[in-house]
This record gives sequence, structure tokens and C-alpha cells, in this order.
Amino acid sequence: MEVCPACNSRKTQQLINWGKYDIIRCENCRLTFCAPLPLDSELTSFYQGFMFQKPEAYEIDRKVKRKKKELIRLFQLKENKTDWSLGKKFLDFGAGTGIAYKAACELGFECYYQDLDNEAKDFTIKNFGLQSKNIIEDIESCDKKFDLIFSDNVIEHVKTPFTFIENLLNLLNDGGQLVIKSPHSGNTETYFNPMISINKYLFTALKYNSIKMTFRGFLKRFWHCDPPRHLYSFSKDSFKYLVEKSKHVGISHEILYYRTSWFSNTVTKRFFSRDKKKSPLKSIVIRLLVWPIILIEGILQVFQKVLLSLGLLSPAGIIFKVYK
Repeated sequence: MEVCPACNSRKTQQLINWGKYDIIRCENCRLTFCAPLPLDSELTSFYQGFMFQKPEAYEIDRKVKRKKKELIRLFQLKENKTDWSLGKKFLDFGAGTGIAYKAACELGFECYYQDLDNEAKDFTIKNFGLQSKNIIEDIESCDKKFDLIFSDNVIEHVKTPFTFIENLLNLLNDGGQLVIKSPHSGNTETYFNPMISINKYLFTALKYNSIKMTFRGFLKRFWHCDPPRHLYSFSKDSFKYLVEKSKHVGISHEILYYRTSWFSNTVTKRFFSRDKKKSPLKSIVIRLLVWPIILIEGILQVFQKVLLSLGLLSPAGIIFKVYK
């Protein structure tokens, strides 16, 4: 019986097998996690060149603008105030291709960047002017303190989430805010995205499990835990247990949720996004071939958003905010 890494409960259940890993759910705090954990060498190899959601040149301005609005909302910044960012340090931890880093720079913060992927780092240097003095190589030896720390879909990739949170809190100034975004354990929104729930999770699970066990895991919503990529999928209670273990006194936390964007990870987005590399004729032919799928996805997307607005679906993402 595996012990839950968040609440230390032994009330855990194996959902499915994922190759050489077991996907396990804690019945107490609803954390989904894998066992055993991958080796450090496996993770290092996996993430070099990962370049998750690398933006095309024509997308960058739009993505940065959207990220600025998100940061203003998440950190409760006042848009009409001109001096709220003066002298404030911002750390984008697990920054990837640097969209949030660039957005925070444009908001006026003194910004710093951290990521393990050297290709993502080079992309940020080339496209957003990242300088070596603003790169944090080792979080544990970092001697800087930050007022705002943002970590977007990173904690689910690390082996020790409690240590991850503690290390970030060590870098946070008193009065600062830490915002962690991550997939939401067992959410029901993902049911309405067949490209993820069926194509990625259901079909992959069938490679390693019986039909009965696969569908049992599917109904229990094992998604977002797919080692060696995602090692955990977090719930509200699992975050609560992690922060309650903290050695930091006087901290408080808040749980928020976020929905996936329209047509995220869909055939529609894949074949209808602008792509200058494709010939116009090829694009038109492909779109004509896949239009029945587009129609189905459109209906599912509208139905999904209606159910979310009514509170009948649980959102795909969770936001963990810590105030120091």
C-alpha cells in the first residue's frame, strides 16, 4: 500500500498501470500520483528540448498580451496604478518559452527566469532579451528574494512537491505572493475534450491494462498523471495538506480554479490555427476532410462551457495561492 505524499494517508488505490508506473489515488485528499518516481536522469533527459507550447512568431504578441491580463488578475494588481511594480521583483519559475517572463517585464517588474530546458532558455534569450544575470540556475542556492513568484504548470512535474513549495516560499519576501497553477485532479471538464481524454489517456491506458481496468480508471478520471511527464495531479485538499506541513509561519492560502481555453488541444485548433508553413491548398483540403470532427468538437465545446457556467462540471485547472 503506497503512502500519500501529501497527507501521508495509507488509504490509497491503484487506478491503472502506466507502463512501468502505477497511477494511484489517495482516498483521503484525492491526490493522484505515480509510483515509483522516475530517476533524476530520466527526467533530465525527458525535459531537454521539451519546449512545451512553443509559440509561433505571429502568436507571441497575442500570447504576451493575454498573459499580462492573467498576471494582473492572479496577483490582484491595479491596472490604473502606475507605481505598483516599482522596485518589485518577479520570478517566473519553470518559465518555459518565457511568455509570462516577457509579460511581467512589460508590466514593469524586475524579472527573473528559471527553467531546466536549455532550448526554452535559448528561445527566451533570443526572443525576449533574457540576460544571464536574470537567470536563476539553482533555486536552493539563490540569494535573491522576490515579491511575486509565478509557477505555471510545473509542480506536477517535480518529484517532491512539498520541497518545491518550501523552496519557493524561502525565496518569497514577507508580504509577497506565490501563485502555482496545475491540472485539477479528477476534474470532469476533461471528459469533453476527446483529444485528451480518449486519444491520449484512454488509448494509452489500453496498452497496459485490461479493458475493465482501463474503463474503471477512465471513470475515476486518472488523467493529468502520465509519468514521466506528470508525476502528480493535485486536488484542493492535497494542496491544503502540503501547505500545512510548511515551516513558514503566518502564511495563508487560497484555492481558485481555471478552465481550459476554447478549443484547447482539439482537432479544430490544430487544423484551423494559422500556419504560414502550410500551403493554402493543403490547408483547405485538410479542413474539408476534418470538418465533421470540427462540428462535433464545436458542439462539445459549447456544451462544456454551459455546464461549467452552471457548476455542473469541475474545472480542468487549479490555482494555489500562498500569501506570506
